[in-house]
Amino acid sequence: MTRSLSSHAESVRHPLLTRLFHACFALAILTQLLTSLGMEPPRGGRPANALFNLHEFSGLVAFGLAFLFWLSILIRRRGTPLGALFPWFSARRRAAFMADLIAHVRAGRQLRLPPHVDGAAFPAAIHGLGLLLMSFMAVSGTTFFLMVQSGVSWSYARPVIELHALFGNLAWVYLIGHAGMALVHHVTNSQPITAMWSLRS
Repeated sequence: MTRSLSSHAESVRHPLLTRLFHACFALAILTQLLTSLGMEPPRGGRPANALFNLHEFSGLVAFGLAFLFWLSILIRRRGTPLGALFPWFSARRRAAFMADLIAHVRAGRQLRLPPHVDGAAFPAAIHGLGLLLMSFMAVSGTTFFLMVQSGVSWSYARPVIELHALFGNLAWVYLIGHAGMALVHHVTNSQPITAMWSLRS
Protein backbone atom coordinates (compact mmCIF):
# COMPACT_ATOMS: atom_id res chain seq x y z
CA MET A 1 0.00 0.00 0.00
CA THR A 2 2.85 2.40 0.86
CA ARG A 3 4.59 1.72 -2.44
CA SER A 4 1.35 2.27 -4.36
CA LEU A 5 0.75 5.56 -2.56
CA SER A 6 4.31 6.70 -3.28
CA SER A 7 4.08 5.89 -6.99
CA HIS A 8 0.71 7.61 -7.17
CA ALA A 9 2.25 10.73 -5.60
CA GLU A 10 4.86 10.81 -8.35
CA SER A 11 2.20 10.77 -11.08
CA VAL A 12 0.04 13.59 -9.67
CA ARG A 13 2.61 15.86 -8.01
CA HIS A 14 2.02 19.50 -8.92
CA PRO A 15 4.75 21.63 -10.50
CA LEU A 16 7.43 22.70 -8.01
CA LEU A 17 6.70 26.42 -8.41
CA THR A 18 3.01 25.81 -7.65
CA ARG A 19 3.91 23.78 -4.55
CA LEU A 20 6.28 26.49 -3.30
CA PHE A 21 3.71 29.26 -3.72
CA HIS A 22 0.98 27.09 -2.19
CA ALA A 23 3.10 26.30 0.87
CA CYS A 24 4.23 29.89 1.47
CA PHE A 25 0.76 31.32 0.82
CA ALA A 26 -0.86 28.74 3.10
CA LEU A 27 1.60 29.45 5.93
CA ALA A 28 1.04 33.21 5.59
CA ILE A 29 -2.74 32.73 5.68
CA LEU A 30 -2.53 30.38 8.66
CA THR A 31 -0.41 32.97 10.48
CA GLN A 32 -3.01 35.61 9.63
CA LEU A 33 -5.90 33.56 10.98
CA LEU A 34 -4.15 32.43 14.15
CA THR A 35 -2.85 35.89 15.06
CA SER A 36 -6.34 37.34 14.52
CA LEU A 37 -7.55 35.32 17.54
CA GLY A 38 -5.42 37.25 20.05
CA MET A 39 -4.26 40.44 18.39
CA GLU A 40 -4.93 43.84 19.94
CA PRO A 41 -4.74 46.86 17.62
CA PRO A 42 -3.52 50.23 18.90
CA ARG A 43 -6.32 51.92 20.77
CA GLY A 44 -6.61 54.94 23.06
CA GLY A 45 -2.90 55.61 23.16
CA ARG A 46 -2.10 51.96 23.88
CA PRO A 47 0.31 50.37 21.37
CA ALA A 48 -0.58 47.27 19.42
CA ASN A 49 0.52 43.92 20.79
CA ALA A 50 3.03 41.61 19.10
CA LEU A 51 0.30 39.47 17.52
CA PHE A 52 -1.17 42.50 15.76
CA ASN A 53 2.25 43.48 14.42
CA LEU A 54 2.79 39.92 13.20
CA HIS A 55 -0.68 39.97 11.64
CA GLU A 56 0.17 43.12 9.70
CA PHE A 57 3.54 41.79 8.57
CA SER A 58 2.20 38.39 7.48
CA GLY A 59 -0.65 40.17 5.68
CA LEU A 60 1.81 42.18 3.60
CA VAL A 61 3.72 38.97 2.86
CA ALA A 62 0.45 37.28 1.85
CA PHE A 63 -0.33 40.18 -0.49
CA GLY A 64 3.03 39.81 -2.23
CA LEU A 65 2.65 36.05 -2.48
CA ALA A 66 -0.89 36.39 -3.85
CA PHE A 67 0.41 38.71 -6.58
CA LEU A 68 3.20 36.29 -7.49
CA PHE A 69 0.81 33.33 -7.36
CA TRP A 70 -1.54 35.00 -9.85
CA LEU A 71 1.41 35.86 -12.07
CA SER A 72 2.63 32.26 -12.02
CA ILE A 73 -0.85 30.99 -12.95
CA LEU A 74 -0.93 33.32 -15.95
CA ILE A 75 2.50 32.40 -17.32
CA ARG A 76 2.97 28.75 -16.31
CA ARG A 77 2.72 25.95 -18.87
CA ARG A 78 1.98 23.15 -16.40
CA GLY A 79 -0.71 22.93 -13.76
CA THR A 80 -4.42 23.71 -13.64
CA PRO A 81 -5.31 26.22 -16.38
CA LEU A 82 -6.96 29.52 -15.46
CA GLY A 83 -10.17 28.52 -17.26
CA ALA A 84 -10.52 25.43 -15.06
CA LEU A 85 -10.11 27.51 -11.88
CA PHE A 86 -12.82 29.90 -13.05
CA PRO A 87 -15.20 27.94 -15.30
CA TRP A 88 -18.10 30.39 -14.97
CA PHE A 89 -17.48 32.15 -18.31
CA SER A 90 -17.52 29.05 -20.52
CA ALA A 91 -20.65 26.99 -21.26
CA ARG A 92 -18.52 23.88 -21.78
CA ARG A 93 -16.67 24.33 -18.50
CA ARG A 94 -19.88 25.12 -16.60
CA ALA A 95 -21.42 21.92 -17.91
CA ALA A 96 -18.33 19.95 -16.84
CA PHE A 97 -18.52 21.59 -13.41
CA MET A 98 -22.18 20.64 -12.95
CA ALA A 99 -21.56 17.06 -14.09
CA ASP A 100 -18.63 16.70 -11.69
CA LEU A 101 -20.62 18.33 -8.86
CA ILE A 102 -23.43 15.81 -9.39
CA ALA A 103 -20.89 12.97 -9.32
CA HIS A 104 -19.52 14.26 -6.01
CA VAL A 105 -23.01 14.61 -4.52
CA ARG A 106 -23.94 11.06 -5.56
CA ALA A 107 -20.72 9.69 -4.11
CA GLY A 108 -21.26 11.68 -0.92
CA ARG A 109 -24.72 10.17 -0.47
CA GLN A 110 -23.01 6.78 -0.39
CA LEU A 111 -20.39 8.09 2.07
CA ARG A 112 -17.53 7.69 -0.36
CA LEU A 113 -15.34 9.81 -2.59
CA PRO A 114 -15.56 9.74 -6.38
CA PRO A 115 -12.42 8.43 -8.12
CA HIS A 116 -9.69 11.07 -8.15
CA VAL A 117 -9.15 12.66 -11.56
CA ASP A 118 -6.37 15.19 -12.07
CA GLY A 119 -7.87 18.51 -13.12
CA ALA A 120 -11.45 17.49 -12.30
CA ALA A 121 -13.86 20.39 -12.82
CA PHE A 122 -15.46 20.62 -9.36
CA PRO A 123 -12.29 20.62 -7.20
CA ALA A 124 -10.58 23.01 -9.64
CA ALA A 125 -13.46 25.50 -9.35
CA ILE A 126 -13.42 25.26 -5.55
CA HIS A 127 -9.69 25.97 -5.58
CA GLY A 128 -10.39 28.99 -7.79
CA LEU A 129 -12.95 30.32 -5.32
CA GLY A 130 -10.49 29.77 -2.48
CA LEU A 131 -7.81 31.67 -4.37
CA LEU A 132 -10.22 34.57 -4.93
CA LEU A 133 -11.19 34.58 -1.25
CA MET A 134 -7.62 34.53 0.06
CA SER A 135 -6.55 37.15 -2.49
CA PHE A 136 -9.40 39.40 -1.37
CA MET A 137 -8.28 38.99 2.24
CA ALA A 138 -4.73 39.98 1.30
CA VAL A 139 -5.83 42.94 -0.84
CA SER A 140 -8.38 44.29 1.66
CA GLY A 141 -5.96 43.97 4.58
CA THR A 142 -3.17 45.69 2.65
CA THR A 143 -5.57 48.41 1.48
CA PHE A 144 -6.61 49.11 5.07
CA PHE A 145 -2.98 49.17 6.19
CA LEU A 146 -2.07 51.71 3.49
CA MET A 147 -5.14 53.84 4.25
CA VAL A 148 -4.23 54.01 7.94
CA GLN A 149 -0.58 54.76 7.18
CA SER A 150 -1.56 57.59 4.84
CA GLY A 151 -3.96 59.13 7.38
CA VAL A 152 -7.22 58.42 5.55
CA SER A 153 -10.33 59.20 7.57
CA TRP A 154 -11.70 56.31 9.65
CA SER A 155 -15.09 56.72 7.97
CA TYR A 156 -13.46 55.59 4.71
CA ALA A 157 -11.19 52.95 6.20
CA ARG A 158 -13.82 51.30 8.42
CA PRO A 159 -15.85 49.62 5.61
CA VAL A 160 -12.64 48.07 4.27
CA ILE A 161 -11.65 46.48 7.58
CA GLU A 162 -15.23 45.39 8.28
CA LEU A 163 -15.33 43.53 4.95
CA HIS A 164 -11.91 42.09 5.76
CA ALA A 165 -13.19 40.77 9.09
CA LEU A 166 -16.43 39.45 7.56
CA PHE A 167 -14.66 37.45 4.86
CA GLY A 168 -12.17 36.28 7.47
CA ASN A 169 -14.91 33.98 8.77
CA LEU A 170 -15.21 32.44 5.31
CA ALA A 171 -11.43 32.04 5.22
CA TRP A 172 -11.64 29.89 8.37
CA VAL A 173 -14.37 27.75 6.78
CA TYR A 174 -12.37 27.31 3.58
CA LEU A 175 -9.12 26.52 5.39
CA ILE A 176 -10.72 23.87 7.62
CA GLY A 177 -12.68 22.34 4.74
CA HIS A 178 -9.71 22.39 2.38
CA ALA A 179 -7.32 20.82 4.89
CA GLY A 180 -9.97 18.32 5.96
CA MET A 181 -10.61 17.11 2.42
CA ALA A 182 -6.85 16.83 1.80
CA LEU A 183 -6.59 14.52 4.82
CA VAL A 184 -9.59 12.48 3.68
CA HIS A 185 -8.06 12.03 0.23
CA HIS A 186 -4.75 11.05 1.82
CA VAL A 187 -6.08 8.42 4.22
CA THR A 188 -8.30 6.90 1.51
CA ASN A 189 -5.33 6.68 -0.90
CA SER A 190 -7.23 8.89 -3.35
CA GLN A 191 -4.49 11.52 -3.50
CA PRO A 192 -1.50 11.73 -1.12
CA ILE A 193 -0.66 14.98 0.63
CA THR A 194 2.79 14.85 -1.00
CA ALA A 195 1.08 15.75 -4.30
CA MET A 196 1.13 19.32 -3.00
CA TRP A 197 3.17 19.30 0.23
CA SER A 198 6.56 18.20 -1.06
CA LEU A 199 9.64 20.13 -2.15
CA ARG A 200 11.03 17.32 -4.28
CA SER A 201 11.43 18.38 -7.91
